[in-house]
Amino acid sequence: MVEVLLAMALGGLVLAAASALLVTLAQAWANRPATRDAFDAHVNGVAHFLTAVLEEASLPNLNKQSVSKVDTQKLPFSSSVEDEELFFYLRETPPLFVWPHGPATRTHVYLLCEENEGLSFLWFSELQELEKNDEGLMEPEDEDELKKTLISRFCKSITYWYYGEADQDPTQEILDWDDEDELRESEGGNDYDLPDFIELHFTWEDEGLDRSVLLAVKDLDPSGLEEEPK
Repeated sequence: MVEVLLAMALGGLVLAAASALLVTLAQAWANRPATRDAFDAHVNGVAHFLTAVLEEASLPNLNKQSVSKVDTQKLPFSSSVEDEELFFYLRETPPLFVWPHGPATRTHVYLLCEENEGLSFLWFSELQELEKNDEGLMEPEDEDELKKTLISRFCKSITYWYYGEADQDPTQEILDWDDEDELRESEGGNDYDLPDFIELHFTWEDEGLDRSVLLAVKDLDPSGLEEEPK
């Protein structure tokens, strides 16, 4: 009988300790900073939004040099060859793309990530007054006519991921993934390779979160293995 009572007492102590720990964890979760949840929601929202926007990308009506839905292209009014960013074209745009004439349409969009400003879209519409630059690409007549839409101040950098390192034999059956802090120059040195996906890096106080976004580059057949015939 004594042993049974002792076992019951020890079991009660263990249950009490476990219950106290559960209550403590529940209180900590209930009292967690709401700003952390808001940061998580913001990061997830930005990743989902950017994915949805890129899925709506299409080949531009102008600037026929583009051969894929997402490409690399030099920023308008830039004199440096290195100022290339991810570029895509939207026939219809989300409500964030606004200008004095209302919702913008037929927009040429560049994805920017600047250390002190965050992630943003630099864009212009084909409905604006445009002219050809030295590369034969259409751009607004004045640099002030470029529009900039902030997406996230917390996105501090982008990592560009490529399937296959720059010096790797492309005939190999299995290629390695290569990550770059900047767009990777092509072998000729006059252009930049398009990454397979990008990784966004968000920072808030001491917290850091990363999200990957696949680039909508090609139209695939239902199997997802081959490009549809044109």
